[in-house]
Amino acid sequence: MRKLKTSAILVMTILGLVAVDTSFAHHSAVAFDKSKTEVVTGTVKKFVWRNPHLSVTLDVTGDDGGTVEWRIEGGSTRDMVANGFDRESLQEGDVVTVLINPLKTGEVGGLMQGLTLADGKSFGMESASYASAPANPLTTERQLPSLTEYVPPPAGETWQKREARTRPAKLPMPKGRVGSGDIPGALDPEHLAKAWPKAPFDMTGTWEFRGEVEEQAHYGQYEFKPHPEFTEKSKKIYAEYQEYARAGKRYIEPTAFCYPAGMPRLMTRYGALMILQYPTAIFIMSRLNNEYRVIFMDGREREPENIREKNWSGESLGHWEGDTLVIETEGFTDENHLIQQGIFAGDQLKITERFTMLNDGNTIKMDFIMTDPEHWIGEWRHTKFRDRLLRSDVREANCLFEDNEALPGMRPGS
Repeated sequence: MRKLKTSAILVMTILGLVAVDTSFAHHSAVAFDKSKTEVVTGTVKKFVWRNPHLSVTLDVTGDDGGTVEWRIEGGSTRDMVANGFDRESLQEGDVVTVLINPLKTGEVGGLMQGLTLADGKSFGMESASYASAPANPLTTERQLPSLTEYVPPPAGETWQKREARTRPAKLPMPKGRVGSGDIPGALDPEHLAKAWPKAPFDMTGTWEFRGEVEEQAHYGQYEFKPHPEFTEKSKKIYAEYQEYARAGKRYIEPTAFCYPAGMPRLMTRYGALMILQYPTAIFIMSRLNNEYRVIFMDGREREPENIREKNWSGESLGHWEGDTLVIETEGFTDENHLIQQGIFAGDQLKITERFTMLNDGNTIKMDFIMTDPEHWIGEWRHTKFRDRLLRSDVREANCLFEDNEALPGMRPGS
């Protein structure tokens, strides 16, 4: 049984989360008092390891002996890895101590500046006095641009002087992927300039999904039919979905509330995909919600499991077998990840795709092999097609849950 039973419940849940979490957002640093620090010790209730930053929810015992929930925004996952932490560093039930910049409103919650685990491992907690932490450079206040008064630049300033003054110490900037070796970026100039083998075909272009409407009973249009043998867990969920659908009620549809469709739906939803193919990577952008996917083609190893950011499209690694592009994808989230209506996937999902080109380079034949032992037995195989589309581009698309919530049937009584 899913945590969210109906779309109405999903609406209320998300509205509640937004109401609470807006002040913690990455782009709302103005909410935190950078001149103050506090120390909070509590039990980990939830830990989210996700780009662009992590978050920690703690149960903290208050002065009256009751439990108060603190939501704390962390830095980027890359910064955490650089400090020796990974996705497994915090587990539900761990007791941790966090150094934070508190909210200016005085409400519980804050911006993480330091962390100490139950085993004593820590970062950003160097000061002997946690209450003020003057020795910790992470707590040094920097005035927010939006609150900084304008000061004229030095006399005789030119853009050349400004550029030289602000230039990074080293160019190109050697960022690197800390924790996963010295792997070049897919678009690093030197990496692209290597003598890569010529690809059997080039998918650069815009591609429309072939719905095969007349064949719906056979192949399901944008869905995958026939179904595999479901596990008992999936059987219950699918039966519940059918009950709602036959009654004309909306069931759980995470994309209606701006969750990514992810894989494999990204490749099989109606609407065009814009594809850019390079020797080192293939980049895909969807017309629906501008969902992004990259298929790395440069022979790299997978991101280490302990720092991998599980998401809806997973991590895709591709290679050529003759005239076939083979793509192996794993590293999925189990959070509201839908395969198709009433059928969910989890973090055990693995997908192998085999792409071949038909019709003089105007059709991509996409063969899917999907496994997820939590939700179905054995392999789920299917074939779909996309056809080259001319005089069409993928434009900006935005998913706003307020817009979706206004649709009929999304709220109780509507």
